Amino acid sequence: MDPITELVKNVSVPFERATAMPPAVYTSEKFLEREQQQIFARGWVCVGRASALSEAGDYVTYELAGQPIFVIRDHAGYLRAMSNVCLHRMSTLLEGSGNRRTIVCPYHAWTYSLDGSLRGAPAMDLNEGFCKENYRLPQVRCEEWLGWIMVSLNPDAPSVATQLSHVHDLIADYHLENYVQTFHETHIWDTNWKILA
Repeated sequence: MDPITELVKNVSVPFERATAMPPAVYTSEKFLEREQQQIFARGWVCVGRASALSEAGDYVTYELAGQPIFVIRDHAGYLRAMSNVCLHRMSTLLEGSGNRRTIVCPYHAWTYSLDGSLRGAPAMDLNEGFCKENYRLPQVRCEEWLGWIMVSLNPDAPSVATQLSHVHDLIADYHLENYVQTFHETHIWDTNWKILA
């Protein structure tokens, strides 16, 4: 029996007779692919606190459902999420977190503004058909909710505030919008995400 069928069978009984999830939901590559497509690529995911990206050029990178992205604060003060892949030769643009005045590809030095528009492309002016105004890093939906940076690959997902309106009511007394990030740690776990959750 495949993991999805096992899980459906498991959750279709009354709670009093339910058992733990089948082991395959933690180990099956096929099941993980389905989670990436149906959960992580369609919903909202938190990538950090807005307070950690307080200055223009502050950024953080993230991999969302297999897509490398980054979130950056632009010169107008807005948080923007976009593809972390250069439009020229598909190199990764940014690593980790930090601050940049511009985004420069380490491969051929294509340079992007903080809004994702192409500023410069060395030697491309020799190509008569090249127009840098036609190039912009693909944008990813980005919203701030109670100080949290939320991103989604799904252009049709309802806003975070709409989806989490009931949660907001439950946690309103904590005033999360006033929280400030004071440190950041990265942990890499060799396990399925559900074990940590």
